[in-house]
Amino acid sequence: MPPDPDPKPVRQFLWQQPVKMLPGVAARRAAQLQKLGIETWFDLLCWFPREYENWADLVPLSELADGQEQTFQAGVQRKPNLSRKGRLSMLRTVLGDGHHTVSAIWFNQPWLSDKLEVGMVCRFHGLVKRNGRTFQVQNPAFEAVDNPDEPASSFGYRPIYRLTAGMTQGVMRQLIQSLLNRTADNLPEPLPAWLRRRYQLCAADFAYSRIHQPADEHDIALCRRRIGFEELFLLRTGLWLLRRHRRQEASALALSPDAAGLSALDAFLERLPFALTAAQRRSWQEIMADLGRPHPMNRLLQGDVGSGKTVVAALAMLACSLGGAQSALMAPTSILARQHHQTLCRILEGSAPAPALLTGATRAAEKREILSGLADGSIRMVVGTHALLEDVVVFQRLALTITDEQHRFGVGQRRRLGQLQEDEGKLQPHVLVMSATPIPRSLALVLYGDMDVSLIDELPPGRSPVATYTAAGRDRPRVEQLMRRTVAEGRQVYVVCPMIEEQEALDLESVTAVYNRLAQQVFPEFKVGLLHGALRQAVKDEVMDQFMANHLQILVSTTVIEVGVDNPNATLMVIENAERFGLAQLHQLRGRIGRGAHRSLCVLISDSSDDLGRKRLKAICHAADGFAVAEQDLQLRGPGDFFGTRQHGLPPLRMANLYRDTALMHDVQEGLQAMIQEDPDLQNPEHSRLRALIVSRYPEVFRNIGL
Repeated sequence: MPPDPDPKPVRQFLWQQPVKMLPGVAARRAAQLQKLGIETWFDLLCWFPREYENWADLVPLSELADGQEQTFQAGVQRKPNLSRKGRLSMLRTVLGDGHHTVSAIWFNQPWLSDKLEVGMVCRFHGLVKRNGRTFQVQNPAFEAVDNPDEPASSFGYRPIYRLTAGMTQGVMRQLIQSLLNRTADNLPEPLPAWLRRRYQLCAADFAYSRIHQPADEHDIALCRRRIGFEELFLLRTGLWLLRRHRRQEASALALSPDAAGLSALDAFLERLPFALTAAQRRSWQEIMADLGRPHPMNRLLQGDVGSGKTVVAALAMLACSLGGAQSALMAPTSILARQHHQTLCRILEGSAPAPALLTGATRAAEKREILSGLADGSIRMVVGTHALLEDVVVFQRLALTITDEQHRFGVGQRRRLGQLQEDEGKLQPHVLVMSATPIPRSLALVLYGDMDVSLIDELPPGRSPVATYTAAGRDRPRVEQLMRRTVAEGRQVYVVCPMIEEQEALDLESVTAVYNRLAQQVFPEFKVGLLHGALRQAVKDEVMDQFMANHLQILVSTTVIEVGVDNPNATLMVIENAERFGLAQLHQLRGRIGRGAHRSLCVLISDSSDDLGRKRLKAICHAADGFAVAEQDLQLRGPGDFFGTRQHGLPPLRMANLYRDTALMHDVQEGLQAMIQEDPDLQNPEHSRLRALIVSRYPEVFRNIGL
């Protein structure tokens, strides 16, 4: 990797200069830009066009096509006629090239009458529609042509930006052009020269200028690839540096079990009614190795629904307890927290004292006991919800925090999870994150780029796949007959709906309407329960307790049962309006059944006529593995937001798309590995410049870690 022969200096001002410092941006304009999230010069530079108008491809008037946006050159043949009807104004004229004509009309733009003169030649761009035997163009944009023989390419592609009230395309183009004039040939180049050569990436100056002023489609593709690669490379490198910093700088309690501890762990495994799978054993060995180091573990334990992550977590908590330290497992809902608590109490019986349970519903007297036990160290294990994050919760010797489905917590809550014992002078806890959400690899590399990953990629023996079928609304009587037969056999049923209440604008089955119909009309002889997020927590807990105890035969619910609810007696799930859910979410939902010895069935009801929707539902019927489902969802759905990088606490990606750009992410990862293999400390001048630009680009993420 030869060094960049002439690296430009890092110019911090570009990223941090307030947009109000740009000429022409007064207080009112700055407020409009702020509504769009544009606060700095770099924000404005990265306000990329959402699409382009092609003014380069001229269409002769004889070849105009109905219903298409086109660009053509013509002269003004008639004096524009302005008429009014109430508050509506219409400006009409006729355009021609000497052989053919097209009528033009502008609505509510009377000032244009002074700009159009008979005989002047202009280039027009707009939507052309057939009007009888002739063509008409409505509200076309136009520019005068000084030289009729001027090549069409000189007009190029016009950017179209997302705007806010009071802003026009002309104003936004002018602001960005003003900024480009000031930054021309002054943009710092974050990417090393060898990296640009290897992946054929254009320079930063070219990319950030031409993305706003492309000459053709090739320019657009070239700039999008370069800027997308830069975003992903800087973010991945920053996350790698963050992980490296944590390993080198932070200290944690090293928990290497002695002979007695190893014997106790072996005894725990012997008492389990099942043997660990190879993937569970591998994951546990990776976690145990991390716990034995004096630097905090930061590991993701990822596994499909039912793959056995909780047992691995139990081993880690037991290892902490045997080492005289404390551990905390935090879940996003009280339902899931209580279930984890029940599971841990069951599998740890005979190996360790039962863990405590702390949620928002914990009674005051019991809560005082738990807080006291955590403070004096007599309670070694605790399971809870966000109640664990309250200031009154103090640990004596917290060595491990485990979070389940971490993305369901807010950014601040997640940050607090890793800092439960990060006060000055104290050791940091090891961090283990569990997730059953199937995430495509390209997305996981960013969302969990600062973590090591353990993957449980096999199911325990005896777990059979859930048979999945589609059905239409007309099949509902047969589906309800199946529900009746399931209950008669002593099993239970989930019915999942996407909404809480009816909305006239959407033809969806609401959870309340479905509950009322099933409970009152279809199954009056059965006990039917209702569960959704708007219920009080105590009511939700009571409903789940009744369902787990088989006091309710049918549970009508929203997606609050998506994560963690484990009822082996539930063998049938009916999902209404299934097209409204993502494939990964459907897979999570159906993971609530098939958890016992009985054959389980999931029925996806949909009357959607959308081809893509039908393909997606058909795809999940044939895919049992959650990660295969996630990849299929990626291919079918294309661009989208898995659960929001902004919500996840990561900087926003302005150009790159984690769904669409999987091949680009592969190149980014390959380039990162090549760089850190040859220069792990990033000491080369161009690599140290890269470090500085990462901090400059994302100061809120990397400012405080000493890069």
